[in-house]
Amino acid sequence: MKTIVERAKNPNLSFGRGILAEASRAFGEYLLITQPQALRSAENLLVRKPAAVHLVSTMERAAIERESAALPAADTVVGLGGGMALDFAKFVAWRRGVEPVLVPGAASVDAAVCLAIAVREEARVRYVGEALARSIICDFDLMQSAPARLNRAGTGDILSIHTALFDWSLAAERKKAQFNPGIAAAAARLLDELERHAAEIRLASERGLRWLMEAFAAENRLCLEAGSSRPEEGSEHFFVYALERATGRSFIHGEAVCLGVLLLSRLQGNRVEWVRRVLEDTGVAFQPADLGLSKAELVEVFANLPGFVRKENLAYSVLDEQKPMDLDAWFDGLSF
Repeated sequence: MKTIVERAKNPNLSFGRGILAEASRAFGEYLLITQPQALRSAENLLVRKPAAVHLVSTMERAAIERESAALPAADTVVGLGGGMALDFAKFVAWRRGVEPVLVPGAASVDAAVCLAIAVREEARVRYVGEALARSIICDFDLMQSAPARLNRAGTGDILSIHTALFDWSLAAERKKAQFNPGIAAAAARLLDELERHAAEIRLASERGLRWLMEAFAAENRLCLEAGSSRPEEGSEHFFVYALERATGRSFIHGEAVCLGVLLLSRLQGNRVEWVRRVLEDTGVAFQPADLGLSKAELVEVFANLPGFVRKENLAYSVLDEQKPMDLDAWFDGLSF
């Protein structure tokens, strides 16, 4: 019998129009974990209505422990919506020892294909448990009902490979990590494919959405083979963690990651103009003004970022190198 990790390398993705309606017939008496906008978009797509609905408002560990314990029994746990809804459903399924059905409301984040569950503990991102989706239903009618901005945000969890691979290689040079050239080369090919699919992602077309979901699965498979998230998580994600801590706010994950990739690629001296071109071609919102960030907030985050990664004991990256940070040059060309 295959282990959960082996099974997770090939998640059960299905694509089509109207497939959520047919799938819902087999959910039985199900618990739907979702978000308000996703619920409004899905109501007419669900032939079988849920026995109970839980609207997710937080991923703070203490709150979800309490809220999940109070939810009723069900034949199936269904997560429908963005990353918060999917991770909450995974958490409930993990606690119950069952496999959830996950229905991405947009191709905005890779949560549907990942085993780990992202929660918050005192504004810190923590990964707990393991939950493998029984099936992942990618209904284009539902996904395209979301704002195109959310689907374009999926760019972030693929583009992050660019800065993550640099950090991984640097860590290996400093004897801080084991580097796998084969996995790194496979991850780099996803960046080439991202560039080729940029126009379709901008349109949030069926082709673009399908590619993003399949790319998330491929990226996750590489991380499982590497035994860590190093192929896709590095200083750009650390920036997002520090940003959320400093501001006390949550952001559309992929958009904040894209800003991180642009800024950290500058520190790395790593094909900055290529990054900028991909961001513009996909149409992803990455400017500080899009995220509601001021220059003063970014200056504070970067001033404290090296200390933050050391305090949090995050993986070795360019942020552990003693490089001068010319913030004025870094922020050149950004809109506030």
